[in-house]
Amino acid sequence: MLKLLLAKLRTPRTTAELARSLNVSEDTLAGMLHTLERGGYVGRAYRESPACNVACNACSLKNLCPAAGATADEAPPVWRLTELGEQVVESGGQGL
Repeated sequence: MLKLLLAKLRTPRTTAELARSLNVSEDTLAGMLHTLERGGYVGRAYRESPACNVACNACSLKNLCPAAGATADEAPPVWRLTELGEQVVESGGQGL
């Protein structure tokens, strides 16, 4: 399930979108996201966040991201892959 979650995060998604697409409760999803965040695979997608490492203007996913241009105070919970998470998805889940 964690590999599938990582694959879905190739495009930033809100917590609600992820829960619906995985057919799990938001509480269940929160546990999975917490595990992946602790491992450095995912992070919140906000302006200049550690997960993004760039401001929204320089982000290649800004047109797809529900958090584009928002601050952490005003955006819904949006998650995206970190560089490590991208490497794991590209390797087919190796290293997870």
